[in-house]
Amino acid sequence: MPELTPLPIAVLLRRMFCEFRHQQQIFDLPSSKFWRGSEKVDLSVRSHGKPAATPLGPAAGPHTQMAQNIVLAFLGGSRIMELKTIQINDRLTIPRPCIDATNVGYNVEFSQELRLEQSLEEYVKAWMLLRILEESEILGVPKRARSDKSAAAAAGHFYDCIFDLSCGYNLEGIASERVQWFIRSMMDASAEIERLRAQIPDEFAWARDLHYDPHIVTTATLSTFHGCPPDEIEGIVEHLLKVNHLHVVVKMNPTMLGRERVEELLHDVMGYHEIQVNPHAFESGLQFEESIGLIRRLRRLGRSLGLQVGVKFSNTLEVLNH
Repeated sequence: MPELTPLPIAVLLRRMFCEFRHQQQIFDLPSSKFWRGSEKVDLSVRSHGKPAATPLGPAAGPHTQMAQNIVLAFLGGSRIMELKTIQINDRLTIPRPCIDATNVGYNVEFSQELRLEQSLEEYVKAWMLLRILEESEILGVPKRARSDKSAAAAAGHFYDCIFDLSCGYNLEGIASERVQWFIRSMMDASAEIERLRAQIPDEFAWARDLHYDPHIVTTATLSTFHGCPPDEIEGIVEHLLKVNHLHVVVKMNPTMLGRERVEELLHDVMGYHEIQVNPHAFESGLQFEESIGLIRRLRRLGRSLGLQVGVKFSNTLEVLNH
């Protein structure tokens, strides 16, 4: 099967502005579907000390590995982007489509289709495209005043957006030099920004002169193998806190509730009787009660380092194919 090939920033820029000028759409999304904010309702939030115009955003998945999809999420109102989970093994052979959300959402496990270097480019590219969208004001919303230190500005702005790094799936992989290079490059993307800046075509020369904040991420969401033992999870979070100095969110698996409760929710409450959970998923991994002590310990460590530790409910549920 052919490899997934990302589009250059020049192609995406030209398409973005050409589509809007001639068809009033961006990446096939009609402008009537764009979220342009509301003066009556303030949806802004702060996450780990950073502002976001809304609390909404896509979870990590095949859809958040491409720059244009991240832009589309922004246009739809998302402002907290959980980027596709990266891992040391970036040469996987997976079936396509690797995600099917016609009704119930299914996705292939470990569906990383890009090399780490390509993932870095896509995320930085998306970051720059959003900055260019803001500067152009084609959405009809004024750009942020960069020198505005007022209380109103601190409360959040339409363009305030957070990128959340997602990584997995074990300590050995996350501590490897390649993944550590990737994390460092997302925390300070100066070199990648300059490389992409040089690729901006002449008709957008004004975009070459923009300031692009190189500090793209300050948080990491941890995705673990199903059945990952508690001490492995704790070791990974400690590494991200101590070595990378990142705020960390741990994705909790639904199976931590136990088979009886999960099947009650899935079948009796939600009505998905045809979906069967893999029974092996309940045999190992973090359980609810032990997760409480683990997170308490990690939060104490985080506070001692001036960092935050949180949890996310929930990760994917391992089911049997049918």
